[in-house]
Amino acid sequence: MKQLPLPISWAFSTSVSDFVVDECNKSAFMLLEQWPLKIKTNFVCLVGETGSGKTHLAHVWADRLGAKFLTSEYIENVLLDEPVTHPYYVLDNADEICDDILLFNLYNKIKEVNAYMLMTAKQYPAQWHTEYDDVKSRLRTIDVITIKKPNEVVLNKIIKQMLLQRGIICSSDVIAYMSNRIERTYESMIYWVNRIDEFRKTTHRKITIKAVREALNDC
Repeated sequence: MKQLPLPISWAFSTSVSDFVVDECNKSAFMLLEQWPLKIKTNFVCLVGETGSGKTHLAHVWADRLGAKFLTSEYIENVLLDEPVTHPYYVLDNADEICDDILLFNLYNKIKEVNAYMLMTAKQYPAQWHTEYDDVKSRLRTIDVITIKKPNEVVLNKIIKQMLLQRGIICSSDVIAYMSNRIERTYESMIYWVNRIDEFRKTTHRKITIKAVREALNDC
């Protein structure tokens, strides 16, 4: 099946009740439930592919502790020039920051005051494109937890949840039909759920196996 590289846009939820917990992400969910109150480490990096729920889970953690989301602009222009007074931070898509000096100074500043930072990334910190050995050595000390690829059961649960978020209720047969015909990645799930939602809005039809077949074959 041909998959078009269209932009991914969807109704993003930050509620813990909308997060589907299963074998692929249970370890990450349980660790963040305990960290940092029971697990004393300053940095945790949540690693997973696009659409795996990293940002959703980061929001759940941030909401629970009142953590502050950071941007590279804020880090460079504010955080590094002022005392760190907040105990909890989130740095989403941390592997997209290419400034070694910024990462070096941020790490040291968080460590100095014994604050806590949750990072999300598509790659392990040790694989980030950094030039300086001092930065690499610090990144290697970060605790990593991985969200794995979904199995068939998880795939069906997540597709069902995504459809419900868009107000689409359909039978388990329809969901199984869809999950058996798309690539087993989070990004693919988001893409095709958006396609089906667009198909429903355009045609005003109920989502059945026939409708899903038409939506998937429309590319």
